[in-house]
Order: sequence, then C-alpha cells, then structure tokens
Amino acid sequence: MAFRITKDLPSAEEVVGTFPMTPAHRIQEHRDTGAEILSGRDSRLLMVVGPCSAWPIPAVERYAEKLAQLQEEVRERLFLVLRCYTQKPRTTLGWPGPLTQPDPRQPADIERGIWQCREMMHKVGKMLPVADEMLFTGNEGYFVDALSYLAIGARSSSDQEHRFVASGMFSAEGDCPVGIKNPEDGNLEIAVNGVECAQHPHTFAWRRHQVETDGNPWAHVILRGAKDKSNYDPASIALAARLLRQPEREIRNPAVIVDASHDNCRNGHGKDPLLQQHVVESVLSAKSRGYEGYDAVKGFMVESFLKRGNQKISPTMDMDGLSATDPCLGWDDTQRLIRDTADQLDRALSKSVV
Repeated sequence: MAFRITKDLPSAEEVVGTFPMTPAHRIQEHRDTGAEILSGRDSRLLMVVGPCSAWPIPAVERYAEKLAQLQEEVRERLFLVLRCYTQKPRTTLGWPGPLTQPDPRQPADIERGIWQCREMMHKVGKMLPVADEMLFTGNEGYFVDALSYLAIGARSSSDQEHRFVASGMFSAEGDCPVGIKNPEDGNLEIAVNGVECAQHPHTFAWRRHQVETDGNPWAHVILRGAKDKSNYDPASIALAARLLRQPEREIRNPAVIVDASHDNCRNGHGKDPLLQQHVVESVLSAKSRGYEGYDAVKGFMVESFLKRGNQKISPTMDMDGLSATDPCLGWDDTQRLIRDTADQLDRALSKSVV
C-alpha cells in the first residue's frame, strides 16, 4: 500500500488517562437523560447546539460557558447538549477539522489535535453534555467515554462499519444516543435502515478480534434535508415515523431529531442560519397540532457560535467565535431561539392542560 508512516500517535489509554472523565462530568447521567427523552418518558426536548466545527478552542470554551448558563434558565423544557464536532466530513476537499488539523492555517498534526480535542472535551464536559460526529471509527477510543451523544453523518449513514460500531461501541459504559442522518440525496429509508441496523446485534471483525454487539436501543433518525429540498415538512416527518414504526423492523424507541441547519435552512441562494428559527417554530407548531408522525420528534440540532455567519480560511482569520465551516447563528440569535423554543413548549403544555 502507498501509505507512508509520518508519525506514531499516542495510545488511547495514554490520552484518556491524562484527561480522565470523572463524576463531575456526569456522563452516564447525561446519556440516560437523552435516552429518557428519546423514549418519551421525559417530556423535554433534546437540543444539540453549538458550532459547526469546534474551533478555535478558546472560543468554544467561552461558548460552552454561555450555553451552560442558558441551560439553567430553560432546564424544565430543554436538555441542551454541546455540539463539539472535531472531525469534518468533506464531499471533495476542505479543512478536515481540529482533530486532524488543529490550526487550519498550519499543516496537519493529528497528535496535537488528539491532545487538544481531548483536553477541550474534558473542560467543556464539566459544563454540559458533549456531542461529536463519528467520522473515522478508529478514533473513537480517544473520545468515546467523554460523549453523551453521537451522530453519524449523511456521508457515513449507509456505511456498514459505522452502523455496526454504533450498535455496540458504548456497551461497556452504558447505551448512548446515536443519531443517524439521512444521506445527502434525502432518502429517508436509508436513514431508517441505519437505525434498524444499529439497534440490532452484530458479529464482526474489529481490531483483530471477532466481536459481538447487543444493539443500541437509542439509535434514531436525524432529518437534515437534501440537496434540492428540506425534509422537516409534514410529509417527510410522517414518512420517517411510519418507516420507524414498521413492525418487521423491531425498532425500539422510534424517534426523530430535526436538524434545523444544513439543507433544511436553504433560502435559494445558500444556507441562511437565521432560518433555523423558522424550522424549529414550524416543527413545534405542527407537533402541538398533533400532525401525523410529529409525536416522534424529540428534538433539534442547531448550528450556532459566538458570532453570526462564517469565514474562509486565511492568515487573518477571526479567532473570536466565527465559524470556519458552515454559517452559524450568533449568540444573541441562539439565546432568542432557545428561549422562544422553551416558551413555545410552555404555551403548548398550557393548552394541553386546559
């Protein structure tokens, strides 16, 4: 093979041992809360909120402090999970994220990225539950014990290895919610196939061992839109719910998370982060009216950072919380969205009580 070894990487045991998760991180408590929401036993909504990519790290940490304070304000209605994505999938080329290239203006340095990302998760994980995307399955050993939520992206949701690993990678620590996105073409059945696969047991080769998994009952669908349309509309929600509830699939806890960003927030000229508010409001309105399938909607994904918008990689990049990848809501926008969502839930609950 035409691989050139350029550097040996630290072992997962060394990295985890240097920045261990402690009772202060409340990992299993957070995982259990997410599971309770997905099951419907907890009536709150799950919201995975944060920057498109977790860089620069000091800005992510400031953002986490603000989001943790906001969580206390809305804790009766919303369970906030910090989006802390360290790896970025690419359709062709582009910055791969802070794990591989910790400074997008400098050459790749995976060793440095591993240490910095682990230290970041160790710090912010004491403030909030942490979410990441499983892009390369071989990297999970460095971070898996720090995560309370995991996503499998649109470009990976059809991949057998991702599905099998999701079915069992958390068994030792307890089950963890895993969201599986629909692929870029918008095919909902493929996303539900991924959920079905991840919820069932498997036997496969893993790191020179034959391994068995028990299946993850908290695997669920994430609707992120498609290249030519959104998919948070009533027809898409109803279809996703019907597919998840087909008896032959034997899917436990059928649940949907709506990604308010990505192709669900296009305005005809590109992605408009402000439209995320419209997506959330529309879904909550339909949910309160009891439209078909909306009872399966258990939360949202939202891309936000300290500043609204995004920037291109350059020597003079803004280091104060402006996204280096997809455009994000700013902090003022984010506060408004989260507070409005909690208020909308309050109004819906008041009507149901009456």
